[in-house]
Amino acid sequence: MRRFIRHPTDFPILVFSAKSARGDEASLCDISQGGLACSLRNKLRRDEPVELGIPSLQQDYRISGEVVRCRRIADRYRVAIRFSDESESFKSKMVEQVCQIEHFRQALCKDGRELDSQTAAREWIERYGRQFADIFSG
Repeated sequence: MRRFIRHPTDFPILVFSAKSARGDEASLCDISQGGLACSLRNKLRRDEPVELGIPSLQQDYRISGEVVRCRRIADRYRVAIRFSDESESFKSKMVEQVCQIEHFRQALCKDGRELDSQTAAREWIERYGRQFADIFSG
């Protein structure tokens, strides 16, 4: 069974490190209970502390973690980041759920169904909530 979730591409993330206090834009690839994988232009060191943000959701929101792997793939780096602790993991789960619901709402809108955020959240939870919870429970 799949133990990670594909993050919607319409919500880019920023990775803040000692080298990049303003944040480097990253493409988030996968997210799980313990961490995430993203694609960056810049190389990061193993064990380097980082913070993650999703500016399209909230400017001051940050999740802390550390780099566990950084591999060059073509002209970018695939970076694996472990969340610092359980509270950071929980925050990431909540933010990821908001991203998934908003992506779902936007997709329905493109199909001609306009829903407010609360109605979209209820429908998303009914359809995908159990699967989402299962991925983040292990």
